[in-house]
Amino acid sequence: MDVVSPPSVPKTGLLHKRRRIEVKPSSAPKGGTSVHRPSATPAPGARSIKRLRSGASTSRAASEPATRVFALWKQDGHYYSGVVHSALPRRGSTKYLVKFDDGTEDEVELKNMRCCELNVGDNVIVSNGARGKVSDVRELESRGTFLVIVDDGKKTMTSEVELADIRIANRALQNQWKNRILNPAAIVTVVKPRLLTDTATPSHQSLASLSGRPQRELAKTGFVVTLSPKNSNPEQTKKSTISAIEQHGGELIDDWSSVFTMEGRHSQSNKRWTVSPDDFHFKEGVALDRVFLLADDANQKPKFLIALALGIPCLSFEWLTKVTKFSEDWQPFLLSAGYSDALGARVSQLVDLDWGNCSEYLQDILSNRVSPKLFSDRKFLCIGADFVPPYRGRKNASNLGRVREATRAVPWIILCMGASKVEAITDIKQVSSKELRSFDYVIVKDTADVEDLGAVTVATVTWVKECLISSRVVPTNWTQA
Repeated sequence: MDVVSPPSVPKTGLLHKRRRIEVKPSSAPKGGTSVHRPSATPAPGARSIKRLRSGASTSRAASEPATRVFALWKQDGHYYSGVVHSALPRRGSTKYLVKFDDGTEDEVELKNMRCCELNVGDNVIVSNGARGKVSDVRELESRGTFLVIVDDGKKTMTSEVELADIRIANRALQNQWKNRILNPAAIVTVVKPRLLTDTATPSHQSLASLSGRPQRELAKTGFVVTLSPKNSNPEQTKKSTISAIEQHGGELIDDWSSVFTMEGRHSQSNKRWTVSPDDFHFKEGVALDRVFLLADDANQKPKFLIALALGIPCLSFEWLTKVTKFSEDWQPFLLSAGYSDALGARVSQLVDLDWGNCSEYLQDILSNRVSPKLFSDRKFLCIGADFVPPYRGRKNASNLGRVREATRAVPWIILCMGASKVEAITDIKQVSSKELRSFDYVIVKDTADVEDLGAVTVATVTWVKECLISSRVVPTNWTQA
C-alpha cells in the first residue's frame, strides 16, 4: 500500500538534519492509508543518516523493479538512496515523487537524481560522519553492502557498509557522477521497490567500532590561524588553539601557500608579475579533506581576506575551546565578514553550509559558486613596488615587513574574487597607453600616487577590501558618497 510521509519532527541544528524513522507493518485495511510515525527520537545533536526500510512497499506489482536512485534531500544538501514512486509532470520541468529508504518522501527534479550505482573510487559519507571511498562493489551488491575505505588521518580502515548508511555530498556527486545521469524514458515508477537487504550483514570491521575508540574528530582537517589586532593575549590564545587542534587530530597550517600553489610569473627584470587562475590550485600531496580559518574576530589581515574570497569558513576559536564533541555543526561559530563602511553595518560571510563534507571543495576551490566572484572575468593591474612579490631566488626575500606582505597579498585576493588575470608592476611606465586600456581596473594604494589615467577605472586597495567584505561591487568613489 502507498506510504504517506511521516509527520514533521523537531529540527535540530542549522542544517535541519534527517532523523531515523523505523517503519512498522501497518494494520490498516486494504485500500486504506497508514501513517508512519517515528518510533524514537534521537538525542539532540545525534548523527543522522537515512535508513533502509524493512517492510514498506507499494501495492502495485510489476514485472520490472522500480528505478532506484540517489536523490537530493534539499534540507541538508546531500543525496540519499530511494525509489522513484511516480512522475509529477510540471510545465518547464520534470519532477518525480521519490520515496527515500527511511520512509520519507519528496518531490525531486530529474536533474537532482542519479542512478543508484556506486562505483569504485566514489567519495561517500557513512553513518558516523566519516568520509571514505568505495573500494569494492562487485561481489557485495547482491547483499546491498559495499566496501568503503575510511581514513581518519592516522589509520585506514575497510568496512562493509549498507547502502542506506551512505550519503553523497553535492559537490562529490557533481564531479564524479556525470556518467550516471538518468534517462527519463528508462525510469520505472509505481512498482514494488527492490529491497536490498532487511538485516544487517557481517562486516569486516563494523563502523560502530570507530565510535568506540578515541576520536580523531578533526582528522584531515587543516586550520589557518590569525589574530585580530585587538587581541590582548595573542600568545596564550594561539597556544590553547594549537593544543586543541593537535588533541583532536587536526593540522595547523602556516599559510594558504602551504595548501595552494601561489607563485605566478615574473618578467621585465622581475619588475612585473602576472598571475591567472591556472596559478592557483590545491597542491598535490596535501593530505587534507577540508580547511578552515580560525580567528578571535573578523579582521583585514591577508589570511582572513583570502579565506573570505575563496568561501572558506572563518570560525571563532570558541569552536575548539567551548565544545566537548565536534560534529559538522561548525556553522554557529561563523564570524562576521567584517564591518562595511559603505553599508554602515557588519556583514555575514557568504559560505556553503555544507563546506568540507567532501574533498572536491579543495580540489576545485576556484569553482566554488557560493563565494561571491565579484570580479569574474575582469582584468586588474596593480601599480606599486609593494604589489610585486620578490623573485624566489632573491636573497632575503622572506624578510618582509608586515605592511609589504599584506600589500603583496592583494593580487591574490583579487584573483580569488574571480579575476581572469592580475598583473603587478613597480611603475606605470612599464605599460603602454594601449595596454593600459586592456585592463578593467587599475589598483593603487592611494589615488594620489598616480596621475589621471583617462578612461581607465582607478581604485584603491581599500575599495577591494570593501567589495569583499560587503559582498558587492561598491562604487569606486564610495568614500565620498
